[in-house]
Amino acid sequence: MTANDFTDLGCLMECEVIRFGFDGDVFSLLVVGDNEEHEDEDEHEEEDHDDCCSGLNGHLFRITFHDVKDYFFQGEECDNYKTIKAEDTKTHLFLELEGTNFNEEDNDVTLSFSYGSFDVADLGEIESPDA
Repeated sequence: MTANDFTDLGCLMECEVIRFGFDGDVFSLLVVGDNEEHEDEDEHEEEDHDDCCSGLNGHLFRITFHDVKDYFFQGEECDNYKTIKAEDTKTHLFLELEGTNFNEEDNDVTLSFSYGSFDVADLGEIESPDA
């Protein structure tokens, strides 16, 4: 996955959400896209797939939305998220996330907002969840 794959935000269904933040009229979303080049190498390591962090290897991306309006958040912040639903109309994003916590109860999260534009920064490959 590359930053160019984010021209259609429907690809968020293929990503794991790590963090998000809203400040003024800017919303930032950190996501990890699977690194397809290494998937074949890791197929034999079945024990890694049972780990709660196994999906976090890949590329880290920051998606920054500008001119955000009508921000809606429901749920509790979690340690990481699985994307359940992602709908984008080119001016409005809706995300339904299944949150996972390491030391607390898991929570579902819903995010929704309108935006004017967005940009994507490729923050590089993650080699392990501890990186």
